[in-house]
Amino acid sequence: MNSKGIITGICAADVILLAVSVALYVHQDRTVPVISFSANDIVYEQGMDESMLMEGVSATDDRDGDVSDTLLIEKISNTAKGDVIVTYAAMDSANNVAKASRVFQKADRETEKKSEPAGEVNGDNPAAGNIPVAGE
Repeated sequence: MNSKGIITGICAADVILLAVSVALYVHQDRTVPVISFSANDIVYEQGMDESMLMEGVSATDDRDGDVSDTLLIEKISNTAKGDVIVTYAAMDSANNVAKASRVFQKADRETEKKSEPAGEVNGDNPAAGNIPVAGE
């Protein structure tokens, strides 16, 4: 066999392998599931059962359909305002992972609002002590 025939055979094999690779890549599922939430009327309490946080949360995938059984709570974190952000994750059969978050009001934050002292208008808090302000 001459070298021209070997080179032509290698080039033909490369073209065939490239075509197969492109076909496999194009037909691959790369779409993440969609996580949906129903109305958010749950108030977060420290140590509450995670199943309560999962109420009204669902996940669907364009190829797999309902993938809500893969839903899990990835993280629970506090905000500076005193709310709680719960981050959910779901996965489809192609291992595409979606994440979504929603904000819950904290139970102790509601009781704080109800129990604020009435004298705290314009920073007048007798418990904090009187701090003189220049010009007063």
